[in-house]
Amino acid sequence: MSGSGRTTPPRRRRGLFHPLGVPGIMARQDFLGQTLFVVVVQVILLLIAISIDLARYFDQVMSMAGAETPARVMILARYLGLRIIDMVTRLLPIAVFVGILSFEIWSILTRRRAIQWISGRNPLRVLGPTLGVGVMFGALQWGLETEWRPQAVLTQAAERLGGYGERYERSRPRKDVWIFAGERLIHSQVRFGPPSELIDVDLYRLDDKGRVREVVRSARAEPTPAAGLWRFHAPTRWVRDPERPAEMRVTPSSIEALVPVPLDPLVVTYLGLPAKYIPDDDLQTIVASHTSTLVTADHRVGIEVRRANTLLPLAMALLATSVSFFAGARRPGVGVLILCSLAGYALHVAARVFVAAGELEGLSPVVAAWAPVTVALAAVPLLVGVAALRHWRA
Repeated sequence: MSGSGRTTPPRRRRGLFHPLGVPGIMARQDFLGQTLFVVVVQVILLLIAISIDLARYFDQVMSMAGAETPARVMILARYLGLRIIDMVTRLLPIAVFVGILSFEIWSILTRRRAIQWISGRNPLRVLGPTLGVGVMFGALQWGLETEWRPQAVLTQAAERLGGYGERYERSRPRKDVWIFAGERLIHSQVRFGPPSELIDVDLYRLDDKGRVREVVRSARAEPTPAAGLWRFHAPTRWVRDPERPAEMRVTPSSIEALVPVPLDPLVVTYLGLPAKYIPDDDLQTIVASHTSTLVTADHRVGIEVRRANTLLPLAMALLATSVSFFAGARRPGVGVLILCSLAGYALHVAARVFVAAGELEGLSPVVAAWAPVTVALAAVPLLVGVAALRHWRA
């Protein structure tokens, strides 16, 4: 060809910082493929979990429906729907990791990644679809953690279905509950409600030295719209005589009396229920109430865990994608696959270990909830940098 007609082939730019470009067909295919793989893995995990659950609770659930076939089918479908919401909440992060790792291995083995590497496209473009998938499932995780799972568990408890119906039955009062609220000590039965009530309640008001200076006994006490004020029905009141401190005198009783008690009704409503099963708005109200002995580290850690878990699918997704950076255009070695798998499993285990340590007050709520996911997200640029030093080998 003549000099004027010659064209110079474009130089292939393989550096780390050459332009990323606009997402194209391959990015859309990666996004849809990763989403599909995650859904398939989640379905497989759900089938296994449901099979185990039904093996234990099938007879108990069926006993709630009677002998009619339509009623039995309806209650089984309802139970499975409620259980699936709970199971997806727990299994979604690990399903994201396994699904995206499987997609990346499939992409490498079918040479899709080799095409991307040798075409001169920026290797970081692989992360674009993964970011989208991580954010999408993170938003789903937030909805599951804060609203859908708590409602599903509370429904099972209220209808006495399955394991939650056995452990957290709310239809019968809970006996012999001791509550320390401010300078008041309360012994009663609890009717969870809503609205919550205290049954056969004895309220002991203490002085600065911890001695009883007043006792209020009532058959029933219920909260009022005013914060920190409870209505005691037909109360009997004993007050310590200032002149004879060892004696108590009875004051005239009335039909009802308003007694100040720094006890939030929501604390009573969710008494005995782990924080992860309490709707988010109610959980924040409970923690803000600072009710002694009932608001524990479990509640404070639970709030932070829900926010940190929103980023957990994203961290899992990015860790799984790292296998492509180390494999490049070649097939990944066994060592790379093992290390990537261990990274996801380690994050899965660490998140639970740190939460347990926070609930035991061994770690602060912020550290217990955020440390694993923060370390995982910080490790992704490090892994990409290590792979970049290997020149994105093709």
